[in-house]
Amino acid sequence: QWSDSDGDGYGDNPSGTQGDAFPNDGTQWQDADGDGYGDNPNGSNPDLWPNDNTQWKDTDGDGYGDNPSGTDGDAFPSDSSQWKDRDGDGYGDNAAGLNPDAFPEDGTQWVDRDGDGYGDNAAGMNADAFPNDPTQWADRDGDGYGDNINGNTPDLCPDTPQGESVDQNGCATV
Repeated sequence: QWSDSDGDGYGDNPSGTQGDAFPNDGTQWQDADGDGYGDNPNGSNPDLWPNDNTQWKDTDGDGYGDNPSGTDGDAFPSDSSQWKDRDGDGYGDNAAGLNPDAFPEDGTQWVDRDGDGYGDNAAGMNADAFPNDPTQWADRDGDGYGDNINGNTPDLCPDTPQGESVDQNGCATV
């Protein structure tokens, strides 16, 4: 070593004895994992994971790194209440967090306003035909009456749309 431009006690030659990985930054000198962020937690641009070159920063402070493809990556780096999104639909898996996913394994559904276990996205799988009625969720014949006989406005003939001819039981004749 022959010079120390930043005065931190580590030489400007990074491959020499006591070399400085950051010769122009007096607050950093070592980068054990080689990701470009210094190992001194009190220096500028510190590496929160000095031994993991896939993570270095955690903007929201939830313990998951901002690099979503790195080890323990954060799918929501600016939301400390969410970090994982297994189905990739943009809603977090933490039920207690902001914008939680009611169906974390189903990328076609995420909200269930009436709490009946069927999603509100009409285009998704297991869609709720009655998203505001927790007693009904299916309508096989599409007549606006629910298939759950014990629910609100039940359909006594769930396979017969209203207005078709009926037999003595009130259902369509064949």
